[in-house]
Amino acid sequence: MEKLFLDELREIYGAERHQIPVLHLLKKAASSLRMQSMLANHLDTTHDHIGRLEEIFKMLGRDPEGHQSEAVLEIVRAAETVIESTEKGSVDRDAGLVVVAQKLERYEVSSYASLARWCRTLEYDDILDILEMTLHEEKEAADLLTVLAENYIRPVL
Repeated sequence: MEKLFLDELREIYGAERHQIPVLHLLKKAASSLRMQSMLANHLDTTHDHIGRLEEIFKMLGRDPEGHQSEAVLEIVRAAETVIESTEKGSVDRDAGLVVVAQKLERYEVSSYASLARWCRTLEYDDILDILEMTLHEEKEAADLLTVLAENYIRPVL
């Protein structure tokens, strides 16, 4: 279980670090000011999450190292496809970018939830507190994206 925990920790660390340029890309491509603001806030929290993960590695006596996340690479490809296939400043582009951002959030929520479960099993109580804080923030970000999609990004009929 400890090996699984460390592997997943390395993967989410790599994913968090890799998503910094992805979030910049999404923010630059978005036309909705609400979405740009939400992505800017998520960039800030992503830096916090990276710091927390580095703290966890330190608590475990390990050097922080990240694995390349194939899931995040696929999400990057999806973002590029949305940007290439939609008109700049269009509702279609923003709607597609919201879907991409939601995929990223769901991936993170799933990863942090798994890590938290394994922390309970491994009795890493101090680490569990840190992961649950991050999990809560990721769930909030996912909920905000849903609100954004439902209330602010609507196709013009």
